Amino acid sequence: MAWCRIGCGAAVAGFLLVLPTLAFAQGTPQQREACTPDAFRLCGAYMPDPNGVEACLRASGPRLSQPCYDVFFPPQDVPPPQPIGPRKRYKQQRPPPQDD
Repeated sequence: MAWCRIGCGAAVAGFLLVLPTLAFAQGTPQQREACTPDAFRLCGAYMPDPNGVEACLRASGPRLSQPCYDVFFPPQDVPPPQPIGPRKRYKQQRPPPQDD
């Protein structure tokens, strides 16, 4: 009976040690570090499938932590908005008269 508990405990421990390696086989170590807590918190049901975890994290969008959000939706350099002022009116030029 005791050997069953030990064997089951070892199997569970081995599974838990291998699972993060399988689930986060994609991305850089920094990206995995940023998203590991969110993956466990939001996408535990998809853990054996790295593509499923990635799709789940993308779909979680605003619920992601800021570091993980920046992995999936990196900030983009947006030019500053142009000031809005009065529009310049251009006079419409008439075509030159034609001599008949």
